[in-house]
Amino acid sequence: MKLPDHWDWKAPDYEWVYTQRAERLRYLREHPEILHRLHEHYAQNPVDWINDWGMTFDPRLAETGQRTVMPFILFPRQEEYVNWVVERWRKREDGIVEKSRDMGVSWLCVAISAWFLTLIPGTVVGMGSRKEEYVDKIGDPKSLFWKLRMYVDMLPAEFQPPKWNPAEHAPHMRCLNHSSKASVVGEAGDIIGRGNRTSIYFIDESAHLERPDLVEASL
Repeated sequence: MKLPDHWDWKAPDYEWVYTQRAERLRYLREHPEILHRLHEHYAQNPVDWINDWGMTFDPRLAETGQRTVMPFILFPRQEEYVNWVVERWRKREDGIVEKSRDMGVSWLCVAISAWFLTLIPGTVVGMGSRKEEYVDKIGDPKSLFWKLRMYVDMLPAEFQPPKWNPAEHAPHMRCLNHSSKASVVGEAGDIIGRGNRTSIYFIDESAHLERPDLVEASL
């Protein structure tokens, strides 16, 4: 989805985005034969997949009267980050991100994890943080898996794992795609990296790990 020339990042026109998405989804459902080609395109272009269908959440918008759930439209630096992460994965290289607050990196990692889960068969994404409550705590928006469940829930059915049911497919510290055999798994503290092998691993706020050398050795 190409943004219009008048797009204002400080006051984004999300109604325009919703209209565009609704029209495209209607067309897709009227022409289901193109879905497999679209999946093939998105499997090579995660930025397009996020911009076209992704959603995000910011509770701080409530007091302004705005919706707290909104389309996830990436600004250029975020697009660079997504492509950089995927390039690290394809080249089997490590990477570290130094960032300020409110750059959306946690949500970007969640969106990339959902991309693996739904479009890249056989992959296993690892997500870890210093405490389990930051990885997964039911009903707590600060946890990574709360974000991941919400992200997948908000996708059109055409881009979710088949017959997606969070109660069945997203138990504690896991999200599963039984059809493609892809999954996202969580770990916390010193046990990060001790589980099964993964295709890619995200460590949230790695600077705050109590024993980073132990985690690094495990990974």
